[in-house]
Amino acid sequence: MYFGFEDVSIRYGRNTVLEHVTMDIPRGKVVTIIGKNGCGKSSLLKTVYRAVKPCSGQVVFEGKPLCEYGPRQISRRIAYLPQVHFSPPDINVRTLVSYGRYPHMRFGKGLSEQDRQIIDSTLEFTGLSDMAERSVSTLSGGERQRAWLAMSICQQPEVLILDEPTTYLDISYQVEVLEVIRRLNKRRGTTILMVLHDINLAARFSDFMYALKGGGIHACGEPSQMVSAQILSDVFEINARILDDADNGCPFFIPLNHLKSEDTK
Repeated sequence: MYFGFEDVSIRYGRNTVLEHVTMDIPRGKVVTIIGKNGCGKSSLLKTVYRAVKPCSGQVVFEGKPLCEYGPRQISRRIAYLPQVHFSPPDINVRTLVSYGRYPHMRFGKGLSEQDRQIIDSTLEFTGLSDMAERSVSTLSGGERQRAWLAMSICQQPEVLILDEPTTYLDISYQVEVLEVIRRLNKRRGTTILMVLHDINLAARFSDFMYALKGGGIHACGEPSQMVSAQILSDVFEINARILDDADNGCPFFIPLNHLKSEDTK
């Protein structure tokens, strides 16, 4: 296994969130986890940076338990962007993005010329060059999310983990952020693992998808397999019409009604 989760179980007190979950994330692919609120998507991602400790199982990277790597080794190769971010109110975009170079800096040394070049190229890659000197607090929600994403990209990770990177963004910024993520995958071969709530966007921007339900993996496969009337019914309890997006080569769906609404007719 290149990267993934092996027999992971997570419990909070007596509440079992996930049980015996094994998830193989292929190198160089974009993989998205979907599922209803509370199904354990974010908890699973948090085991990577040890904010959540599984009661069994382990995270695996290049065939070894992640716990066998030192924190600095991990931070140079795996980046994690959580749902909620906090930064000093007066920090500018360039400074925020420069924090991505911290794992690569030598002890007691400042930014090197190479670091500065990587920062500049990351700002350009994410379309933030013109905003580099602006305070993060003055940015719109979408611009701010791009700045945080740029910080993670500046880390130059092999694996980038994103927990709901489009939350609270309007559709324009959602697509913009996901296009940056897809471009990173295509141009640099970065392996992406993310959680998304919008299943249509997940289908468009992913190579592979996992659906969680009832403490485990309900289904997994390519978007063409995952966006089906049966899976949407089983996992999200909705009736849906499945259509084909010929321009992007993926399925999409139109929700018709919640299954519970049929019981009240």
